[in-house]
Amino acid sequence: MKYLALNIKRSTVLVLFIFHLVVSFAQEFQKEKLEALFLEIDFNTVYYPKAAKLQLDSLKSSFTVQQIEEYKGYIHFLNAQSFYNDLEVDSSLHHLDKALPYFTQQENNVWLAKIQFLLGAIAEATGLYEQAKINYYETIKLVSNQQEEGGLAYLGIARCKRALGEVYSEELKKGINLLDNSKVKEVTLYSRLVYSLFNLNDSKSAQDLGVLIKEYEKLGMYTRVVTTYKVLASRYNAKGMYDSAHVCCDKAIEISELYDVSKITLPALYQFKGVLHFKQKSYNIADVYFSKSLALYKKNNQSNRMLYSYQYLHQIDKAKGNFGKAYDDLLEYINLINKTSSSEKVRMAKVLEINNKVDLMKSQLVQLKAEKKASEFMLTLVIVITIGILGGIGIYIYLYQKEKRAKVEELNKEFHNLLIGIGEKQLLEHRLSKSSKGKELQSEQVKVFPVNVEENDLGDSFDSCYMETINLFTDAFPQLTKTEVRYAVMLCLKLPMEVISKVQHVQIASIRKAKQRIRTKLDIEGSLEDYLQEFRERSISNLAV
Repeated sequence: MKYLALNIKRSTVLVLFIFHLVVSFAQEFQKEKLEALFLEIDFNTVYYPKAAKLQLDSLKSSFTVQQIEEYKGYIHFLNAQSFYNDLEVDSSLHHLDKALPYFTQQENNVWLAKIQFLLGAIAEATGLYEQAKINYYETIKLVSNQQEEGGLAYLGIARCKRALGEVYSEELKKGINLLDNSKVKEVTLYSRLVYSLFNLNDSKSAQDLGVLIKEYEKLGMYTRVVTTYKVLASRYNAKGMYDSAHVCCDKAIEISELYDVSKITLPALYQFKGVLHFKQKSYNIADVYFSKSLALYKKNNQSNRMLYSYQYLHQIDKAKGNFGKAYDDLLEYINLINKTSSSEKVRMAKVLEINNKVDLMKSQLVQLKAEKKASEFMLTLVIVITIGILGGIGIYIYLYQKEKRAKVEELNKEFHNLLIGIGEKQLLEHRLSKSSKGKELQSEQVKVFPVNVEENDLGDSFDSCYMETINLFTDAFPQLTKTEVRYAVMLCLKLPMEVISKVQHVQIASIRKAKQRIRTKLDIEGSLEDYLQEFRERSISNLAV
């Protein structure tokens, strides 16, 4: 029963261990799977924003409360990316502020790089070009060999440098080269789009943009189709080719309305359309488009985007002689500037606050690492000292036990010799009890082998000490010669070969031959020494009964 219970216990422990391994593996697999899914959603947020929103909403609805808490950093970042796409910068910053500590604590450089890039994009959109450059450079430092993020960051630096009137050709070249080497088609297409955007005066740019539009349409990337049409329209506008610009802009508006591309795209296109009509002095039509643009911006609560429209409406009203409305438009423009300026200051402060928080977290992380190293060093030192002490105690105990065993062995030998002496005495008393009471003690001498005169004192001493055992073996084993009996007694006592050699004045090889002869005569297969010793002890035991 005990054996069965032990086996059941062992089996239970083994099953629990295997179950633990399976659960751990499943959890690790789920984490890797979710990490890949988050990266996919992040990619889609940039290139397929609608699909990304559906994916993220579906994922959040399938999560438990515990999972939402466990993966909150990813969710906050993806929300921030989505809000930035709609130019809801304040909401984007709010979520970035939440995501930052999560990935900093994990030291997850991949997602920290994404946060830095998005902070750079927000800083750039807010007009903080120097800060944006810092964020983009930090992105490059974090991404290491990840070409896509690095390429995008270099292009961001190029845009900021161009806005600041600095030389940007090197960063533009690096960014384009990194994106061109990508194996992802969407990335290489974006590289070509940016190149055309920076080289609108190039004679081939219109043709290249036309090709890009077709490729984006094949992929169903209608946001990029609209963007490319707008870039192409901007090129025609810059060259004074307003009819061609109208065609491209109308196409972009058509696609935006058909596919509901983005809530910030359509009002921007209406605004651009109004600018084209204004340049063509079609003021009434321009007024209509600017008004449509303002209505959508108000609906989407994007007051900072309305400044451009009010500025043009003011000029249109002046050109039309409607000075009262021109004054109202100017007043709205001034109020918006104040409001926008105030909100942008808050936004700039938030951007700077988050960036300062990044630096603070880095310094805290360095400090924590140093403290962790110190604690690990102290722990290692304590472990080493403990191992040293335990090792010393172990060595001391080993040596003590070794010395103790040696003493015990010595005592056992002495005890064994004592037992031999007692056995000899018992044998002697037994023989004496057999002798006649009327005879003298000397006449009852035990049988002792006559000692050859040629034998030295060692042989005589041995026969004298163990004569009772010699006589016992002589009586019990008559087939043995006198010399073989002496060998048998020595083997029974388990004397070393060297000792037997000295007593008998023979080589060790001769002892082995003698031993083999005794084994054959006594017909013993096992240990001869054990057999003889057991026989002797049994004989002594029988005498004691």
